[in-house]
Amino acid sequence: MAVLGVDVSLGRGLDVALVEDGLVKGWWSAVGAARLSELLRELRPRVVGIDSPPSMGLGLLRHDAERARLPVPPAPGKHLARRVAEYELSRRGIGSHQTHFDETRLFSWMTAGFEAFRAAEAASFAPYLGEGSPDGRALEVFPYASYVTLSGCLSPGRRWRLAWRRSVLDEAGVRGLPEDAAIDLVDAACAAFTAERFLSGEGTAVGDPREGSIVLPVSDLLDRYRRCPPLEASARPPEASRLCECGCGRPVRRRFLPGHDSKLKSRLLREARTGDAARADLARLGWSKFLERE
Repeated sequence: MAVLGVDVSLGRGLDVALVEDGLVKGWWSAVGAARLSELLRELRPRVVGIDSPPSMGLGLLRHDAERARLPVPPAPGKHLARRVAEYELSRRGIGSHQTHFDETRLFSWMTAGFEAFRAAEAASFAPYLGEGSPDGRALEVFPYASYVTLSGCLSPGRRWRLAWRRSVLDEAGVRGLPEDAAIDLVDAACAAFTAERFLSGEGTAVGDPREGSIVLPVSDLLDRYRRCPPLEASARPPEASRLCECGCGRPVRRRFLPGHDSKLKSRLLREARTGDAARADLARLGWSKFLERE
């Protein structure tokens, strides 16, 4: 079954990944809300997982009766502005942004998330808040919580941020991510995988349906998550083992360090006037058209 995952950003647009049976089959960057609606109509995935709450919180945990209903009630005076879903993660050690009940105190990126849910609803994917069938719905996911619950531990640290996330998805059987995928695309793929697992009955949801539930890719949660040990040297991020193609010998995430492609291009164009080796390199890098313009 095909599912869509959406990583939300206010400034750079949405990153979107299409996953089917654990295989990343397509991805899009800098997607706006209107384009998200179009993709959902074109691709017709079973569900869409969005890395955002669907709307602002209700402030349920301000009320003693609501707090008392929980298996592990919050300490007095704590977590007053969190949704129940966010509290259930926080008490287990999984930090998250709180979705405030006061609109003026919401994180600005959440407005982009709310817009993504409206775009999904415009394409007939109504928000799934925790009740009924999730099929054909837009689910709230939290990729970091997905990584933690899949691996059984918290991120080993910022140094391993991308490598750890990729290693968790690799271990879970997610395939097809580009080698140079940025963290936003990785999170979009995780959002899709989480939604896929939940739809297939291998996940769970935490929270109160009145204000929205967060979907997770495992059926049971630990009482407490501790930090993962540092990754082995062999699991270092791709940028630590990939070298800039200009020949400077410095590590990169993509093909070149900023500006180094222009320097290499200029040098090869100069050399191509007198030799075939540079012409071959220009062809290999897809830059022959620049030689034709001279």
